[in-house]
Amino acid sequence: MASGRVRLGRQGGGAPMAFMAVGLMVLAGGLAFCVFYLAFAPRWRVWVRVAITTLVMLALAAALGSLLIRPADYPMATWRPVTVTALVALPVMAYLGLGLVGVAAIDLLWRGAARVRRETAASTVLTDLGEVNANALPRRVVFLRWATCLVTTAAIGVTTFGYVRAHEPVVTPVDVTSPQLPSPFDGYRIALLTDIHIGPGLSGGFLRQVVDETNAAQPDLVVIAGDLVDGSVAQLIADMAPLADLRAPDGVVVVTGNHELYTGMPSAWMAAFRTLGLTVLDNDGVVLHRGDSTIDVLGIGDRNGAGLLAPDLTLADWRLHQTAGPPSAFRILAVHEPLEVLDDGHGRYVAPDGVGLGASLGVDLALCGHTHGGQMWPVQALIRRQQPVLDGVHNLAGVTTVTSRGAGAWGPPVRIGAPPEIPLITLHVAA
Repeated sequence: MASGRVRLGRQGGGAPMAFMAVGLMVLAGGLAFCVFYLAFAPRWRVWVRVAITTLVMLALAAALGSLLIRPADYPMATWRPVTVTALVALPVMAYLGLGLVGVAAIDLLWRGAARVRRETAASTVLTDLGEVNANALPRRVVFLRWATCLVTTAAIGVTTFGYVRAHEPVVTPVDVTSPQLPSPFDGYRIALLTDIHIGPGLSGGFLRQVVDETNAAQPDLVVIAGDLVDGSVAQLIADMAPLADLRAPDGVVVVTGNHELYTGMPSAWMAAFRTLGLTVLDNDGVVLHRGDSTIDVLGIGDRNGAGLLAPDLTLADWRLHQTAGPPSAFRILAVHEPLEVLDDGHGRYVAPDGVGLGASLGVDLALCGHTHGGQMWPVQALIRRQQPVLDGVHNLAGVTTVTSRGAGAWGPPVRIGAPPEIPLITLHVAA
C-alpha cells in the first residue's frame, strides 16, 4: 500500500530566505555561546579572551568560506590544502559546541546548587561552594578552565581520528542469495562504489587509492552509484583520470547522484564519464552474459533530476527490451538513493514492506549509496528520518537492497561512526 510520502515541487522563493535567516540566527547564537564558555566564563586574562575569540571567529569564517566558495569556478586543485583545512574546522567546531553544552549543563547545576546553599545557610563565609580564600579562583571557574581545555582537546582529537578514518576505505564482503540467479552467475562479484565526492575535500590521489583497492578485489563488474564529483568538469577532470584504470571483465557502469546535478552540468559529467571508458546508465540498461545465461543491469538517475534527467525505471526497462528482448530472470538496479527503490512509478513511495515499481518489473537486487551511513555522529539520526535505511542489506519494497556507506566523504573529509567502504557483493544461487 502506498505511503503518505509524496514528492514535493520547489518551494516559493521566500522559503529559502527564511531558512537562511533562521540558520544565521542559530549560527550567531551558537557562536556567542561558544565564545562565552571558551573565553569569558573561565575568567581568562584579557589577552587570552581576545585570542580565543579571534581564533573562533577565524575558524568559523574559514569554514563558511569553504562552503560559500563551492559554486565558484576556481582552481580547485591549487586551493585544496586551504579548503581541506577550512572544511575540517567544521566538525571541530561542531563537536566543540556539543561538548560545551555538557559543560554548560554542569555549570548551571553548580551555580544553582551554590545559590540554594547560600540561601539556606543561616550564616556563611562561603563564596562559592566552600571557597574561603577571596584571592583564589572559585572552584567553578577552575572547573570551567579544565573542562573547556578538555573539550577542545577532545574535539580536535575526534576530528583528527575521523580525518584519518575517512582516507581508509575498506572492501566489505556482502553475500546475496537468490533463486532467480542463473547458475553460471553463481559466485559473480560486483564492486559497489558510491559517494566518492572528489572536490574541495578529496583529490585524485584519494580516487587512485579507491581504484587500486577495487581492482585488487577482482570484481566481475563495477557499479558506481552516483556522487562521484563536487565541482565542474574543468575543475576536476584531471582528478578523475584514475577512473579509466578500473578493471572488470564486464566493465564499469555508472549512474548519476544528486551531487552531479548540483554541479549544474550533469550532462557534461556523463559525457566525461564516457570518455573515461565508463558505461553511463541514464534510464537505460545493459545485459551481462555467461554462455546462454543473462542478467540485466538497469540504471536510473537521482530522484532530484527533472525533464530529460528525471529518473524513469519504466523507460529504462523499455529501452533494454527494445535492444535485448525479454527481461532476464535476474535483474539488478543501480540507483543513487535507497528511497528510490520504494518508488511506485506514480510519484509516490510505497512502504518498505510493500511492492514498488522495481519489484513489479522483476528487479531482484538494488545497489545504492547516498546515506554515507551518516558520515559523522550524530547525523545518523537525521538520515534515518529521510531514508528508509542507513546502510547494509535490507528488503525494500520486494527488492533486496544493498546500501553502501560510500567510499569518500562530502564536505569535511571526516568520518566518525560510519567508516568508508567498498562493498564487494557476491551473488549466490539459492539452494
